[in-house]
Amino acid sequence: MRTIFCAVAIAGASLTLPSAEASPPQPASGEFFPCFSFASPPRQVGENLIITFNISNWRTSTGTVIGSAEGTELDVVHPDGSITLHGSFLFTGSVEDRSGTMVFSYEGIGNAVTGHETLRFVGRQGTGDLAGAYANITAEGDVVPPDPNSGCDLQGAGTYTGHDEDAQFAISHHASRRDGFAFGEAITKTNVAVPAFALAATPC
Repeated sequence: MRTIFCAVAIAGASLTLPSAEASPPQPASGEFFPCFSFASPPRQVGENLIITFNISNWRTSTGTVIGSAEGTELDVVHPDGSITLHGSFLFTGSVEDRSGTMVFSYEGIGNAVTGHETLRFVGRQGTGDLAGAYANITAEGDVVPPDPNSGCDLQGAGTYTGHDEDAQFAISHHASRRDGFAFGEAITKTNVAVPAFALAATPC
């Protein structure tokens, strides 16, 4: 699984920002780099594998949306290889030079064999220049092998594109798997019994 990369490859999103006046569309693009670390050892509960991750960044996101995230995610890996997950994080940074924080919550589904997942994020409770902002995001993500120097158990990398128009910020993120890395590879380092499906690294 670890489609947990979750979080972060975004297929489509809208973020409403407070604005006093309309402005012409502005291009938006950049990259983001999520990091996932085991908050505790994965545990078997009945037929399911339960995994909790701490979420951060191994590099600060770049481009139109610049910042970092800190939060947690809970994944339930089912016997058939499907994954259900949910989490939340605090984003700190800026959007189109408007600085502040936002609280994001999300849920999604994934696949332990391919390492792919789809997600839906909702962002609110903005502070600073992002006060009053609201985000509704649909996402897709894939796991990539962790950099040995990153300190991450799993990590991802992706890009986003879109536009900013009349206080409406729309972005699209796309990420790709690398080296056929699947979620199971990251959890074999633990002593938890992992279903066979989770141990396969299936190239795209």
